[in-house]
Amino acid sequence: MYFWFLKNQIKSIYMCFNKFNNYMLVILITSCFLSCNQSGLEYTISAKLNPYKIAPLTAELKIKTNMATQVSRVSYKVLGESPIEQSFDMLKDSLSVPIVGLYPGETNKVLIQLYFKNQVVTDTISLKTKPLPILFPNIEINKIDRTKMEPGLHGCDIHFANFGKFRSMPIIFDDQGIVRWFMDFSFTNEMTSPFQRLKDGTILVVTRHDIFELDMLGKIIKKTTIDDNYGMHHDAIELPNGQLLICAGKRDAYININGETVQSDSDFILLFDREHEKIINEWDIAKHLDVTRDDVNFLRPGDWLHMNALLFDEKDQSIIISGKHQGIIKISMENKLKWILSPKQNWGLSGRNAKGNDTNPFLLTAIDENDNPYSKTIQTGQESHPKFDFPWGQHAPKFLPNGNLIVFDNGSHRNFNDDQNYSRAVEYEINDDKKTVKQIWQYGKERGEEMFASIVSDVDYLPNSKNILVTSGHILPKSNHSGKIIEVHKESGIEIFEATLYYKSVNGQKINGWGQMDILYRSQRLDLSY
Repeated sequence: MYFWFLKNQIKSIYMCFNKFNNYMLVILITSCFLSCNQSGLEYTISAKLNPYKIAPLTAELKIKTNMATQVSRVSYKVLGESPIEQSFDMLKDSLSVPIVGLYPGETNKVLIQLYFKNQVVTDTISLKTKPLPILFPNIEINKIDRTKMEPGLHGCDIHFANFGKFRSMPIIFDDQGIVRWFMDFSFTNEMTSPFQRLKDGTILVVTRHDIFELDMLGKIIKKTTIDDNYGMHHDAIELPNGQLLICAGKRDAYININGETVQSDSDFILLFDREHEKIINEWDIAKHLDVTRDDVNFLRPGDWLHMNALLFDEKDQSIIISGKHQGIIKISMENKLKWILSPKQNWGLSGRNAKGNDTNPFLLTAIDENDNPYSKTIQTGQESHPKFDFPWGQHAPKFLPNGNLIVFDNGSHRNFNDDQNYSRAVEYEINDDKKTVKQIWQYGKERGEEMFASIVSDVDYLPNSKNILVTSGHILPKSNHSGKIIEVHKESGIEIFEATLYYKSVNGQKINGWGQMDILYRSQRLDLSY
């Protein structure tokens, strides 16, 4: 009789608190619920949804018990087809548990376990979440073979059209195509990217002038505003020592083109000290390249490079730079040019006034499997060979375990025309000393326009499965504006996983313009955990 009364009291309390949208309180009082030798245990669990207002599918639990000092570990499990679970060692009297991976628009059942010295207390709480924003894409899982896939869920650095700007809201979805986590950066009122997790688990994103470090619940751990003479964009990478390399433009930087002085953008790299919150070095990329070369630049003269990615080479302490409008280049940390991966067409003198060194000696020569150079038309990019092509408008260079470079070759204006519309992931073997480049592997050419993305996009090596993750982030066919995420078995070229994100562009006009259409900048395979 006592337990029947207690159960109904708990139910009444639960229904009362369930009326509040962001708070739910579950109070449980039990004796001899666990075992007779642990009688007298009392505990309460309170849960706050979206505790920091920007991560709606998260919650923070506060657990209070008269035996808090005896709790060694707390675990939770969000129940469902793709359960999310995590455990935390508890060393404090106050037990705080972060929850991630709730389902949107439903009442989630979350299993909670408290680990005492001699037994485990198990309970289940309910958390009701709001539906996803209407602007989110429809996610279709086209193919999945979990036995051959890299572990983890699917993280997307996604940005929604917002009348010429972007509303940045990175998401993580599960194998059923259901979004299980997202973070709303609308409060920045500008594109906030790239979404990434640092080695310590911290989320890092940047705007033009601010660096944000957050946890998975949306708590801002640190916000740093840089010198407003710089504007960050496109990429920021973590070095082994925790410092950041950041793509940037500079307000007082100019170049001379045909006797006209124009302001440049996207042509500086910053070295940022996170600990002391300051810029400690910069590299001027115009020093190394021909700023007048405009063979594939169709935006504006000042955006001659359009730097969109950085990669640090630990072997020789160098920096690899992706410039959408010029190619891929390598410089030393001492700011010496190593090589340029780009078609050998119309390269002249380097420098902001085009009066520096000749760039041609640094251009890599394309060679075949027998180390013989290809013909002149292949070297200049006028033609593509079945076994070699340069990257065109590329993104996201990465290293493979064998030291080779893999990159997403967007294929924009391939061979200096618009007749070859395909994108691909491509692997290159580069000999720094001989200044040669050999194509080793590619995926995507055979799929043609169905995965052709002229902008953004990504490629990653997946270390456990040794598969390649390919992201075409802006596919624009005659209908169904979309993005694709494809996991490819490298040896066979067979797709192990494929998902299509059908965009809605509800906050912008459906025209091909920056900030006017939804884009998937990058994707990654990652664990959904705090």
